[in-house]
Amino acid sequence: MNKPELNLTLQTTSATEQLTFTVNRLVCAGWVGKDRAALQAHIEELAHHGIPGPGRTPIYMNYSAYLATTEPFIDVVGPDSSGEVEYVILKQDKKTYIGVGSDHTDREMEKHSIPGSKQMCAKVLAPVIWPYEEVQDHWDQIIIRSWTRRETDRVLYQEDTLGTILDAESILNGLPADDGLPIDGMLVFSGTVSTKIGLIFSDRFDFEMQDPVLKRSIQYGYDIRVLPQYL
Repeated sequence: MNKPELNLTLQTTSATEQLTFTVNRLVCAGWVGKDRAALQAHIEELAHHGIPGPGRTPIYMNYSAYLATTEPFIDVVGPDSSGEVEYVILKQDKKTYIGVGSDHTDREMEKHSIPGSKQMCAKVLAPVIWPYEEVQDHWDQIIIRSWTRRETDRVLYQEDTLGTILDAESILNGLPADDGLPIDGMLVFSGTVSTKIGLIFSDRFDFEMQDPVLKRSIQYGYDIRVLPQYL
């Protein structure tokens, strides 16, 4: 199967350039909170929906590379799915880039299998990325947030700084290195922060990563269509 090629814009402090990123490997990390109380709150939040807690923290899950997309829409097979904003690590040609995306998840399936629930849904990446070295010295100040739709209202769903979850080096250093899977062309979704209002299933998800030091942000979003099933 051909690996997906993502057409991205690399935004630096001095210029922008086009970059083609071939996804050879897709990884989703989870349970990455530094604050143990907040991490437990997120575990309990999902347990309220019948979703089991992890056997270790953090966790790493490998998925089919074709799930990675920059399209502004996705299809799902059931109504109980939701997005979650995460920073994204991209490794290519010995360089590291940082982006923002959403690890969309089927929450009904998640009650039975966390890996299965995530394999069922596309992983949306905003088409703009930054060099890691430009944000490394003020990493903890970067903000991620998301919005969803409740009935007809757009509501703030998540908001926190990257200082509340494991940083990129910790995520990469914790990734098992003896499984024979590639590092070049690897896309890693970091794991998320708690929601402000519990899980919401919606037809729209928007997200942002804001750098208050360099005064720039990446904003993106996507529509969610539930495909009809004739069983």
